[in-house]
This record gives sequence, C-alpha cells and structure tokens, in this order.
Amino acid sequence: MQTRYLGRTEVRVSEIALGTWGLASGAYGSVPEARFEDTVRAAWEAGVTTFDLAPLWGHGASERITAKALGKSLKDAVLVTRVGQVESGDRLLAQFDAIAVGAAIDLSLERVGRDWIDVVLLHNPPEAAMATDRFSRGIGAAMASGKVRAWGVSTTSVNSARVAIKLGAQAVCLSFNALAPDDVEELMPMLKENAVGVLARSPLAYGLLGGRVKPGVRFGDDDHRRDRWNDASLTARLERVETLRGMSKESDVADLALRFVLANPFVTTALVGARTPDQIRLAARAGKDGAPYLENLLAKQIATLPR
Repeated sequence: MQTRYLGRTEVRVSEIALGTWGLASGAYGSVPEARFEDTVRAAWEAGVTTFDLAPLWGHGASERITAKALGKSLKDAVLVTRVGQVESGDRLLAQFDAIAVGAAIDLSLERVGRDWIDVVLLHNPPEAAMATDRFSRGIGAAMASGKVRAWGVSTTSVNSARVAIKLGAQAVCLSFNALAPDDVEELMPMLKENAVGVLARSPLAYGLLGGRVKPGVRFGDDDHRRDRWNDASLTARLERVETLRGMSKESDVADLALRFVLANPFVTTALVGARTPDQIRLAARAGKDGAPYLENLLAKQIATLPR
C-alpha cells in the first residue's frame, strides 16, 4: 500500500483508509461485532494503516472495536477521529469550546487505549463555531502535549472548510468522488496555497460506485440510502455509474472510481466505508501500484461528466 504525507504535517497515511461509519453506526443496517473486527483486520493485512473513526458512530463502538481488532498493530496504526458533536438523548449538541474539545480528546484516547491520536477533526462544526477560534486552545493544548499530531475539519460545507483553513487547519475531510467532485475542486487554490491535506469521504458515493446497485433497487428501512435520493435522482446517478463502467478497461467501476480519487493531486487518502473483509480487500487494490492512477485525459473526462 502506498502512503502519503497529510498536507504539511508529518502524519503519513495509507492511500486507502477504512472508514468505520458504516460498520459502527448502523447506517446500512447493523453489522455484527465479529464482522466489524474481521474487516479491520482484513484492512490491516491488505496494507491499510489508516482508520477513520468518530465517537458518535455506535456510541463509541467505532473507536473501541477498531482498537480492539487492531490489537498489537494499534501502536503502528494511524487513527483519525472527531470532536465537537455530543449525544444528548436523541439530540446532538455542538460543543466546540476549548474545554469540551480537550475533554473529548481525552475520552477518545481512553476508548482507543493509546496516548495519542494522529488526526483530530472538528465534526461538522456550525458556521458560528467556525467564525471564532474558541476551539483552538483545546486543539493547541492537545498538540503541545503530544496527544494530537494534526487537526482539521470534517464538514459538508465548503465555506466551513475555508474558515478552518484560514484558522490553521492542516486537513479537511470532504465528500469527493466521480459523481460529486465539486467541493474539492472549488477549494483547490486554497488547498495548494496552504498545503492542506484532503481526506476524501464517500469515494464510492455510498456504494453506488461499487457497481452493484441496479435501477429499481429498494433499500431497506434501516439503510440511510432509502431517504437520501428520490427515484429520479437515484436513476440519474446510476446512469452516470454506467457511463463510468464503459470508461473502465476492465469494467471494474469501483477500481476506476477509487483511482480517480487518488489521481487528484490534493487528495491524501480515500476513506472507504467497507463493511466486509472482501470489500476492503478489493478497495485496497487501487492503492497498490502507485502513480499513475489514471491517464490524465481519462481523469479529465470523468471530472467533466454531466452532473
């Protein structure tokens, strides 16, 4: 597995990372803990060294089970986790002040059983939180003490990413895939100027770019995709997936989609939300051979597909 430095930091991540939202949160239906652990171990064996976590995913299970499954390899793994969103009954509370951020980091350290976290991300911070630097003392103290090696923001808002970068963020976690490359493309000048690394979320577009979702599919009641798109929107996306399949020499649309993400010069790693050992093994192939990931012309063709 190839590795890259995360922007201007000294954190080196594998080009394919295992995202644990789908494993821990139940967003696609529940995943037995044994399969969760098997998937983590399969990722490590395939060369994946980087694991994307969050306390919210499974009430801490994302961090706890990943650390348990890694076992003796935990000390060598790169862990990315989040702070700022706290569960309170059936609601989420945004807590981005310095004290809350420091306390959240300490709780994550307890759950993973390690003295440091490699990357801490502010988890979907509201615009008001990003308009100030109230969180910075907490992040700064954690970095000064060695508890955190780098910090950034995980957001769905390009504007929040811009504000975070201006405040010194070393990484941004944004959705980026062959069906939705706009956010990262819009930020490219700022990413370049500030040497900020990109953690590419949803590189397979919630499984659509896996190539196995067919028109007319009906997602289960416990699958978040049931309410994510209407029929027309889903059909349009699946038509673009078929266009991509036709552009792949081997008809492996998932490999093509991941190579498109890795070919972007600002992307550091693709956070693949695999939910089985086989899924992460297949995804890991995209990071095995190194550059060139795609021919320049093909990458440009994909980036300019109608959306």
